[in-house]
Amino acid sequence: MTEYTVLNKFENPLLGRVEVEALLHGQANLASRQKVREIIAKELNVDQSLVFPIKICTSSGVRDAKVLVYVYKKVEDAKRQIPNHLFVRLLSKEEREKVKKELASKKAAQKQAAAKKGGK
Repeated sequence: MTEYTVLNKFENPLLGRVEVEALLHGQANLASRQKVREIIAKELNVDQSLVFPIKICTSSGVRDAKVLVYVYKKVEDAKRQIPNHLFVRLLSKEEREKVKKELASKKAAQKQAAAKKGGK
C-alpha cells in the first residue's frame, strides 16, 4: 500500500477541476504517471480518465515525490485546457509510438504542401 499525504486540495470551479498537491512517501523511484493517476483516483473516488498528473517532482537524496494532479469533472474540459503532449504521456509505449509516427507524417505532409504552394 502506498503511503501519501495530500498537501493541498483546491477546487477551481472556473476551470471545472480540483487541483491536488500530494506527497508520495518513499515513491520517488516508482512514481510513474500511471501509478500517480491510480493513487489519486482511488483517494478521490473518481474515474482514472478524469485524473491528469501535471508534475512529478523528486529531489536528490529524498525518497518522497511531490506531485501536482488536476482532477476534472468532464473529459471535454481537460481536452480544452491540457496540452496534447500530456495526453500522449499517459498512453502505453506502443500507442505513444503510433501517435508520434502519425504526427510526424502529418507534419511532413504539411511541409510538402507549403513547399508546393510557395514554389508556384
